[in-house]
Amino acid sequence: MIPRALYAIAFCVVLPLALALWTWRLDAVLPVSGLPMPDPVLGRRVGTALAGVGLAAMAWAMWRLWRDGGGLPMNAFPPPRLVSSGPYRLVAHPIYVGFALALLGAMLAVGSAAGVWVIAPIAALGSVALVLGYEAPDLQRRFGPVPTAPVVSMPRGGDGLPGWREIAGVWLGVLLPWVVMYEVVGHLPVPGATEVFLPAERSWPVLEWTTFVYSLAYPFVVLAPVAAPSRRALRRFAVTGVVGSLAGFLCFLVLPFVATPRPFDPTAAFGWLLALEQGDGLGPRGAFPSFHVFWALAAARVWGARGGAVAIAGWAIGLAIVVSCVTTGMHALADVVAGAVLWCAAEQAPCLWRRSVRASERCANGWREWRIGPVRIINHGFSAGAAAVVGVTIIGGLAGGRYAVDIAIVGVASLVGAGVWGQVLVGSRTLLRPFGYFGSVLGIGVALPLLALWHADLWTLAAATAVAAPWVQAVGRVRCLIQGCCHGAPISDPTLGIRCREPRSRICRIAHLDGVPIHPTPLYSIAANSVIGLLLVRLWSVAAPASLLVGGYLLLAGLSRFVEESYRGEPQTPVVAGLRLYQWFAIAATMAGALVTCVSTGRVPPAAGLDGTTVVLALALGVLHLFAMGVDFPQSDRRFSRLA
Repeated sequence: MIPRALYAIAFCVVLPLALALWTWRLDAVLPVSGLPMPDPVLGRRVGTALAGVGLAAMAWAMWRLWRDGGGLPMNAFPPPRLVSSGPYRLVAHPIYVGFALALLGAMLAVGSAAGVWVIAPIAALGSVALVLGYEAPDLQRRFGPVPTAPVVSMPRGGDGLPGWREIAGVWLGVLLPWVVMYEVVGHLPVPGATEVFLPAERSWPVLEWTTFVYSLAYPFVVLAPVAAPSRRALRRFAVTGVVGSLAGFLCFLVLPFVATPRPFDPTAAFGWLLALEQGDGLGPRGAFPSFHVFWALAAARVWGARGGAVAIAGWAIGLAIVVSCVTTGMHALADVVAGAVLWCAAEQAPCLWRRSVRASERCANGWREWRIGPVRIINHGFSAGAAAVVGVTIIGGLAGGRYAVDIAIVGVASLVGAGVWGQVLVGSRTLLRPFGYFGSVLGIGVALPLLALWHADLWTLAAATAVAAPWVQAVGRVRCLIQGCCHGAPISDPTLGIRCREPRSRICRIAHLDGVPIHPTPLYSIAANSVIGLLLVRLWSVAAPASLLVGGYLLLAGLSRFVEESYRGEPQTPVVAGLRLYQWFAIAATMAGALVTCVSTGRVPPAAGLDGTTVVLALALGVLHLFAMGVDFPQSDRRFSRLA
C-alpha cells in the first residue's frame, strides 16, 4: 500500500509542482519574447477549454481503468485486465493524450511562452518515451497482441477494402495532427533566414487562376483514404504521411529557409482565393520542403493504386497541384524539389530502414583484428577514434582553439569517466575493459566545473560539448555494433532485426544470441542522436542560452536512452523496480537537464571556426581513444591489458 501511495504522490503532487516551478523559472531565464503567443484573453479562453477537455479525458480513462481493468492508473502497479472500452476505443493511451492537452491548455491560460514552446512539448515527449520505453512492451508481454486496435492507430495491411473505422483513424491520427503541427511549427520565427527564391524566379508571372488547382490539394488529400483500394494502400499512405511529416517538420526546425510568396493581382480571377491562401499568418515560413507537393504526390499514389482512368486522373491532378505551387508564386522551385524528394524518401522509408538494418548486420559480423607482436588492434577501435576526432573538431570549431587545453582535459576526463564507470558497474572476468556512456557524462561533469575554477568559460565550453555529444555517440555506436555491446533483445519480426554469428562478439560470447534476430539498438541510437545533434546545432546557430543547449541535450538524450534501453538485451544489466538500471540513469539525466535549463546564462557566441591547433588535438585524442578502446595485449594477465 505504501509504494502505491508514494507513486500517487509522485505523479499527482510532485510532478505538477515541479512543472509549475520549471515554468516559472524558464519564463524568467529564457529569451521568450520573440515566440508567438495568442492574445491574452483568447489564450485564457482556449487554454481553459483545452485544459478542461484534457482533464475530462484523463478522468474518463481513469474511471474505465478502475471499472473495467480492476485497478488504478499506475504503470508500476498496472490493472490486471486489458481495457479497450470508453476512450481506449479511440486512442491507446488516453491518459497521456489528456495530460498533454491539459498541460498545454494550462500554459496557454497563464500566458507562459516557455510553457507552451518548451515545457509542454518536452512533457509530451516524456509521455511518448514512457509509452515506447515501458508501457507498450509491458502490455505486449502481459496481454499479447491487441485483438482490436483503437481508432487512432496505424491501419493494418491486407488486400481487403479498408473500413470507415480505419479511414477515420488516418484522418484523426495522421492528417489532423499534421494540420496542428503545421500551424504550430510554421508560426515559429526563423532567425537568420535565407530566402530560397532564385532572383530569376521573382520575375516570373503569377497565374492567379491556377489557385483553383492549388486549392484542390485539400479535398484531394482528405479523400485519398476513402479512395484507397486496399488496407495495404491505406497503410502505405499513413506510414508515408507520418514519416514525411516528422522529417518535414524537422527540416522546418533546423533549416533557416523561407520563401516569400511572389506578388500578385488580388482583383484577377481567383485572386481572392490566392489572398485567402496567403492569409494564414505563416508568411514566408513553412515552405521548405513544400508539404503541398508532398501531400499531393502521396495522395496521387493512393488514387493511382485504383488503376485505370481513376489512376490517370489522380496522377494528373497530383502533378497539376505540384505545378501550381510555382504558378501561384506560393513556393520556390527549391521548395517544390525538396517536397518531391521528401515524398520519395518517405515512400521508400520502410525499404531504406531495412537496408540500414542489413548494413548494421554486416557491421555486427565485421570483427577484424591484427597482431603486431604482443599487440592486438581491433577494428572497432577506429570507430572510437573517429568519434573522438569528430567530437574535438566540433567543440573546437564552436568554442575556438583558445580552449585547446580545456578540450584536451575534457576529452581525457570523458575517457577516464567511461572506463571507471564500466569497471564499477559491469567489470568482471568476462568484461575486462568495458566503458560506459554515463561515466563519460559524469567525467565531463566533473572536469568542466574544475576548469571553470581555473580560467575557462564554463558555459561556452559546456554548450559546445553538448552540441558535439550526440555526434560522438552516433559515430561511436559503430564500435558497439562490431563489439556487440549495447545490443538488442530478440525481436518478433526477423526482417527488422540483425543476426550476429561472430563468435568474438558479446552478442554470441556473453548473451548467447548466436543467429537470433535482435533489435538493432545501436542503429536506434544513431538515428536518435542524429536528430538531437541537428536540433542542437540549430540552437547554437541562433545564439541560444548556453544552459538551454546543455539542458536540452541531457533532456533529449535521457528520453531517447530510456526508450532505447527498453529494447536492449544485455544479460548483465540488472532490473531495478521494474526498469532496467540504465533507464533509471536516463531518468536522472532527464531531470538534470531540466534543472540545468533553469540556470541563467549568456548566449553562446558565433562559431569560432577550425584552426590548426584543434585539428592536431583532434587527431591526438583520436589516437588515444583508438588505443584505449581498440588496442590490447591478449597474452597478458595484467589488469586492463585485454579488451576481450
